[in-house]
Amino acid sequence: IIRIASCFMFNESDELLLLQRHSEDLGGGLWGTPGGRLEEKEDAKKAVLREIYEETGLQLEDVAELGAHEVRMPHGVVNMTSFKARVPNTVAIRIDPEEHHAHAWFRLDGLLDEAGILWGIPTILHDFGLFPEFAEDPTLSDGSQAILLKLGKSSLDL
Repeated sequence: IIRIASCFMFNESDELLLLQRHSEDLGGGLWGTPGGRLEEKEDAKKAVLREIYEETGLQLEDVAELGAHEVRMPHGVVNMTSFKARVPNTVAIRIDPEEHHAHAWFRLDGLLDEAGILWGIPTILHDFGLFPEFAEDPTLSDGSQAILLKLGKSSLDL
């Protein structure tokens, strides 16, 4: 099981930042949150702040811990600690073309209709109270699962 940290970054218009994964990576071409593997002896919060900087060019001071999920996908299992951050609408995103093809801001009310969203994102958002109830998560139609392990302790109002 791979330990990763990811961040659900919202702008002032409540749009979610997603990055299109590089086509040569696992999940290549799919849209996911900024984040990645924890380095040896690195805690999840430090890892996510490092990954946000590496993947978007944004140096955030703080993020709110939402909790953790086990995400079971066709190619493996990750234990993902999720965080939330809010940034201004005018923030400039600088992606590394070695890691991602593009970035975009997605409205949550259309997320279930978007093609190519990474495994479990709607379910994870719902588990943290950031997404309304829905019948079926289309990102899990291949039999993948997103299982809530814990809710975070952070009460930052971001």
